[in-house]
Amino acid sequence: MDQTKQIVIAHYTLPPVVGGVENTLKPLAEVFTRNGYLVNLIAGEGMIEGPNLQTSIIPDLNPDNPHILNMQRVLRIGSLPESYEVRLQTIQKKIEMTIGNINNVIIHNIMTMPINLTLTEAFWNYIQKFPQKKFYLWTHDLAWQMDEYQQILYDKPPWSLLKTPLENVVYITVSETRRRQLSELMGIPRRRIVVVPNVFKYQDFFRFDGSTDLLVQHMSIFNRFPIILIPARLIPRKNLEESIRVIAALQETFPHILAIITGKTNDHNDRPSDYAESLMQLARQHKIAENILFLSEMMKSLNIAPDKNRLIVRDLYFLCHMVLLLSLDEGFGLPILEAGSLRVPLAVSQIPVFKEIVGDGALFLRLDEDAEKNAAKIRQYFTDNPPATAKLFGRIFENYNWDTLWEAHLKKLFAE
Repeated sequence: MDQTKQIVIAHYTLPPVVGGVENTLKPLAEVFTRNGYLVNLIAGEGMIEGPNLQTSIIPDLNPDNPHILNMQRVLRIGSLPESYEVRLQTIQKKIEMTIGNINNVIIHNIMTMPINLTLTEAFWNYIQKFPQKKFYLWTHDLAWQMDEYQQILYDKPPWSLLKTPLENVVYITVSETRRRQLSELMGIPRRRIVVVPNVFKYQDFFRFDGSTDLLVQHMSIFNRFPIILIPARLIPRKNLEESIRVIAALQETFPHILAIITGKTNDHNDRPSDYAESLMQLARQHKIAENILFLSEMMKSLNIAPDKNRLIVRDLYFLCHMVLLLSLDEGFGLPILEAGSLRVPLAVSQIPVFKEIVGDGALFLRLDEDAEKNAAKIRQYFTDNPPATAKLFGRIFENYNWDTLWEAHLKKLFAE
């Protein structure tokens, strides 16, 4: 593989070791692999597995390694242990052997935290020795800016390395706040520091089924807003025609809207039923075929077994911005309980049973009004005065996911 498409990601430890940075490393590595990289993760403990992912363990990277613990006890009082230089040379040689001829190296937190100072100096020397490589110093925390570390920091090497700038590196911080602090601490211009915010992987956080993960990748779901979930069977009393007309009206304001109809589309011959065909045709007539996703058709195209439908629908509740139910008649309405239990906004028809279950906990739409008027009520919900929680969800969903992170930050940064 081309060397420019290989990358090293280094940290003290990897999952299953618990830690905030550890939580970001697997999805970070995966976003690189999805974009054509072979990733080598270097750490003192843990393991991340997957296609084009490789883990290399160097025990001395782990702050809980007995050798490192003993050295850190002496370092905490401002002295260098007798074995410091030997251990430093050993770690540095292992780093050199492990990285080899890979030219892109991400180092997480090691260069600004005193958790393993021998490792900090080893990487410092390595960076100086190989100026032709590209180093990305990913900074989550700054010990010299944190009160809890002031008693164990000393204004001499190796402690001073944590606040001394390096020339041939790209500094990355996880927030504007950290960028300001790093700029002040090291006396470097803010323009030299790139902000790449922390994000998290929805699929892992909510323990999505693997089939949902596959669907998410194919739907470009994080580029869509709003995502409207329509958890309904494809039968006339579910009034899906009106739902499609409402989506068509909303599409003028929200061109990237995505409505997901979860019901089974095929008949006994495993072909789309007449009703399903009529709904698909209606979507085409309104020129929103790209905005309406029939879940069972997508599952079929991705060779996902039909019995996964229920698991996927459960996961989609976590991803959607609203549940839409415009039924003409219902005996109850289980999706209302599902959406309500997850605090997902509801827009429902004004049929008696929905009023009975929901009370005043939903946006009610009248079936005797045209689609544009009902769409206007939904539009108002999303644009005029949405609850603060809905605003936050939208902000997180749009900006703090791994696909957005790649397009907005990493793609350009690692193409340089």
